[in-house]
Amino acid sequence: MAYGKWPELGSHQSRDMADDGQGAGWCAGHLEFVVLASRLEFSRMVHERIRGLVLPAADRAHWVAPLGGSGPLLYLAWGERQFGAAPVPARMHHGWVCALVERGAPVLVHEGRREPVPATTLLLIGPNHAFGWADARARSSKLLVWMWQRSASGPLAHLRDDAFVRVDVRADELAEFGELHQLSRREVHRADRCSADTLAAIPVLLEARLALLDQSGVDGKDERVQQAMQWIEKHLATRQPLARLADYLGLSQATVQRLFRRRLGTTVMKTIVELRCHEAERLLRLEGTTIKEVAYKLGYRHPHDFSRAFRKHTGRLPRRPERQDMPR
Repeated sequence: MAYGKWPELGSHQSRDMADDGQGAGWCAGHLEFVVLASRLEFSRMVHERIRGLVLPAADRAHWVAPLGGSGPLLYLAWGERQFGAAPVPARMHHGWVCALVERGAPVLVHEGRREPVPATTLLLIGPNHAFGWADARARSSKLLVWMWQRSASGPLAHLRDDAFVRVDVRADELAEFGELHQLSRREVHRADRCSADTLAAIPVLLEARLALLDQSGVDGKDERVQQAMQWIEKHLATRQPLARLADYLGLSQATVQRLFRRRLGTTVMKTIVELRCHEAERLLRLEGTTIKEVAYKLGYRHPHDFSRAFRKHTGRLPRRPERQDMPR
């Protein structure tokens, strides 16, 4: 598999042939070949001709898999780019591309249009979706790029080869992808007996992380909110729920509060009180359960605290249902 620009017509080879007197014969032969070739074959030639990786300047940070390599990872790029001074023409590629803009707003060229891509935007692009980069001449940007061969049974196997996915990532997600890219770069330069296994695993980790982004984008939820809700449901009786939840998620209490307000439109404590009230109603329907027992079971220091919180949330005091309403 070759990487880099495909040779253009009018390359050194064709010019040399013209110089030694073979130019006319070569051109005639070339035209005859085109005329005689089937339309399907010619279409394939054109199709493959625009498939390839346009490498950055040699002193720009990047890595290309060696020819004949057997691993799924094909290409890495990172660091500063000036796409205005060195634009990248639209090409299809030999693998899937994940590009994460860390800084700047380079212009993505694809599908006949130019589309600015602001910082903290992640692009997932299939091998049959042609794209390139441009920018204003004086501007620079900073990106992380992977290219790899997708697993036929991996988390992204459902996507078509011409897929184009654009996702906004959070600051913590940006840090996670940065760590994964650092691991990728470290392993390609180690080249010891363990690095091959690690490099084979990196695309799997990348696809799994991208699948989580895709899932959160589809259902509107955040995986951390899902983890938080699961933790709360199991620890309704904790006396310091916000502090304990923040420890569990590895976030500050202020960050957890912002997360709940942004994703759920409420606070952590209101969420906990609501779940406690639902659990209280379930427990009170059990025969022989008292309000005092329910209050202590849900972490309240005094039954009056429980009754006050229940009334504030539901508009009524907690009570056990009438006997005919009790479950049998």
